[in-house]
Amino acid sequence: MSVPNQPIRRRDRALDVAAALKLLEEAEWGVLATVDADGWPYAVPVNHVVVDGNLIIHCATVGHKLANLAFNPKVSYCAVTLAEPLPLELATRYASVILFGQAELLTDEWEKRAALRALGQRFAAGHPDLVEGEISKDLPRTAVVRIRIERATGKARW
Repeated sequence: MSVPNQPIRRRDRALDVAAALKLLEEAEWGVLATVDADGWPYAVPVNHVVVDGNLIIHCATVGHKLANLAFNPKVSYCAVTLAEPLPLELATRYASVILFGQAELLTDEWEKRAALRALGQRFAAGHPDLVEGEISKDLPRTAVVRIRIERATGKARW
């Protein structure tokens, strides 16, 4: 089965793939959507980092998110930046990206550490010792998920 490919209705607001991926790199967080074995959707806000064209997130080693990914690794992820209400226009200024991909749990300790280091440095730039200390302390109870991006679309109202 192929990745969903619905056309963007407002083509005048479409971003090219490069701009959409740049927006993903700039966004501080997004919402990961998964589905469980009974077909129920589950969407959860998480922070992320983009490494080598893949989306990296982390979580606890057990929970709803991981149970869903074990059932079905197909995910969607949405990130929004620049959200600003324009009350006199009954509209919102925004830039958003939606991606589809396949999630996989990183099991190699070196890969996990590298991914967590990238995530930590993104949000605590200038504090490498703090990042390394947290990774060493929390690695056994932290799961790291790599999402291989198969399709990304972006849209903006500047």
